[in-house]
Amino acid sequence: MDKNKTQIGSVSYNAATQSFEALVTFHTDQGRVRVASQYPAPLATDFSVAANGLWNEALRRIDLPGSLRARLQSERIEARQTTRTMSRPSEWLHQLFGLRSA
Repeated sequence: MDKNKTQIGSVSYNAATQSFEALVTFHTDQGRVRVASQYPAPLATDFSVAANGLWNEALRRIDLPGSLRARLQSERIEARQTTRTMSRPSEWLHQLFGLRSA
């Protein structure tokens, strides 16, 4: 997975578990995948180290069964699935009232 297509949301520190926490979003061709991530480290840890740890942990959890994640289909896929061919109004009226075209 490409690092350029990844976003780390707001990073917070949980003092109870002594770990950094964030929601990591991976952008794929099928849509976005958001994974909850937790990186155990002291509060004095450099932000880049914590961010890298969160990213690696999210990457590890992305396909684990039971991990907290959300998948959102891309707009391209949704548009393709909802595209329908519309019949002409006259065809619809003929079907509705049982009329046949001559």
